[in-house]
Amino acid sequence: MTYDVISADSHVIEPPDVWTDRVPAEYRDRAPRLVAEDETDRLVCDGTVMPGVGLLAGCYRGDGEVRWAGRWDEDVPRGAYDPDVRLADLAVDGVDAEVLFPTLGLRLYPIEDLDFQWALFRAYNTWLAETFCVPHKGRFLGIAMLNHVDVDLAVQELVRAKEIGLSGVMVPVEPDDEDPYWDRRFDPLWAAAIDHQMPVNLHLTTSTKRRISTNAPKLTSPGQRLQHGESIQPILLDMIHYGLFDRFPDLKIVSAENDAGWAAYLIESQNYNWHRLGNFSTDEGSAQEPGFYFRQNIRHTFMRDRAAILAREIIGTDTMMWGNDFPHLTSTWPRSKEALDTMFHDQPQDVRDAIVRDNVRALYQF
Repeated sequence: MTYDVISADSHVIEPPDVWTDRVPAEYRDRAPRLVAEDETDRLVCDGTVMPGVGLLAGCYRGDGEVRWAGRWDEDVPRGAYDPDVRLADLAVDGVDAEVLFPTLGLRLYPIEDLDFQWALFRAYNTWLAETFCVPHKGRFLGIAMLNHVDVDLAVQELVRAKEIGLSGVMVPVEPDDEDPYWDRRFDPLWAAAIDHQMPVNLHLTTSTKRRISTNAPKLTSPGQRLQHGESIQPILLDMIHYGLFDRFPDLKIVSAENDAGWAAYLIESQNYNWHRLGNFSTDEGSAQEPGFYFRQNIRHTFMRDRAAILAREIIGTDTMMWGNDFPHLTSTWPRSKEALDTMFHDQPQDVRDAIVRDNVRALYQF
């Protein structure tokens, strides 16, 4: 396989039988399922809120055509869950390979019954490996879903995910306040991620906290949507200032779909604060200024972020990765080449190659 363009952030849309066919019998009535109503099909899952079926059409709808209500057979593209069809969709877009995240699975983190949640996570991870990653090795790299709170279970599933053919893991971008990632009780999980070469992803809108109405056509206000992309910033800063990366210098954290242009300001301002104020605000403190860890330990994915490309001297060219977000409504599909040409039209070829291909190959070991 000769790679020219790799998407570091794409999605499957999970058909409900991912769970109804794979979770233990005791959970099948609570697992995500499709219900047909008079005006729309509806996805239902005990313990969390699922997206409107009409939204799943994503990139197949034009501007002004996005809708909440819909029918599964009409609104969910087959390439979202059938890898053979998907390969044709990628060819249209000029993309050679993808790193795959869930869609419905993004909404499963608020579930409070952790045994039930783990049953859903394991079923999804198995389906992703068996359906996409193993049969099409080198074209699809899958990210396994984890909950970090029970460290032993998280480590076990990380190891299993590696064994069945997945290439990374994800935990919620917004954990509960009592479970911060810098807490030393989670150190065994980060050690396992390094030992098994599994980058840890924090994907946009994966929160244990957020609740969204199923009936409102507008998911959130414009201001709240902005906050979604900003929620990762304090998480990353706490990881740095509480010494997580000093304890685990080889740990790779991926800020997935949170864009990257903001990182330039954050690096400059936090470097100043680190020198000026010291580390008296935490018990441990970081050994290096924050910008060091943004280069060494943190990676960013984005779809449309020319500001980040222009600020690469600060952020680091080798820290950024492009993704097409297929098949979501914000995807660059089927005009990814046009989007890339617009963002990189005045940039050196080696910069473009790094961000659209080389960095993701190095991180996930294509």
